[in-house]
Amino acid sequence: MANSTFNGPVRSENGFKTIDVTAATGAVTDGMVINSDGNVYTDAGGHIQYAAATGYGPADFIVGKGGSQYGTVDPYAESSSQLFPLGSRLLYGNTVYRYGKMGSGAVTAGKCVTHAAAIAHHLDMAITADVAAGETVISVETGGTDITEDQYAGGYLYVNDATGEGQMLRVKSNPAHDHSADPSIEITCYDDLATALESDDTKVTLIPDPNSALIGQAATTTGATMGVTVMDMTAAYYGWFAVSGPATVLTSGTLVVGNHAVPLGATGAVGPAAGDVIQVIGTVMIVNVTTDYSLINLTGII
Repeated sequence: MANSTFNGPVRSENGFKTIDVTAATGAVTDGMVINSDGNVYTDAGGHIQYAAATGYGPADFIVGKGGSQYGTVDPYAESSSQLFPLGSRLLYGNTVYRYGKMGSGAVTAGKCVTHAAAIAHHLDMAITADVAAGETVISVETGGTDITEDQYAGGYLYVNDATGEGQMLRVKSNPAHDHSADPSIEITCYDDLATALESDDTKVTLIPDPNSALIGQAATTTGATMGVTVMDMTAAYYGWFAVSGPATVLTSGTLVVGNHAVPLGATGAVGPAAGDVIQVIGTVMIVNVTTDYSLINLTGII
């Protein structure tokens, strides 16, 4: 049937649906359905996808295991290639997952992971020229460490001091940067500045996408906890990490039902909160003994 164009509202007494017809058999499978009450549903789950565009970075939200027509959605599977934008959300049952990529090390199931350490030479950098409000390209002076092409794509540039401080923009791209050849580099952002920056005092910091190089929680942490592994994750592979709702996590110490759980370092475990705890990642649901895995209602990650 040819495409049809209508002028005015299209009405149907018993709803609308999209269908897929198998060429070999003629079998018809329903896709998205809008029923007579106006409810939208699909047997395959739902995927709200926003592709990157000028001024807007990509964002994905998926409902249900297998709930995307764009790629395999399974929180208990990993892949060597990227299937979704980093940071995409998946709601499956009572748990929310975030899509990320492991760094250079593998991590087994039920362990806390953090973002990679910041690069000292890419912190508190001066800008090379004034930048007007509304601009998206900012030239910065790095401190001595080279930058690979798009190393910071999907990450953030934030103004940490002086004029314009407090702003944070999502990075779209950056070129390869050889500091010895030219200490300055232009960072292109999706978002435009709300407040102008001044080269005589503004300082900015770059951070990569916090889900781009996840590492096992270290004894001396290099970053905030970004999620919990739900399967054994291979180094440099992509997958889903639990960030909210029930998740099993390695136990260290004596947990108490209803009390806070906090990351405890080198083993990637959680334990009871102490007086000097900074990041609480959840509330204890079911206690198992130390070195076993307890059930934690994650609340402090997403």
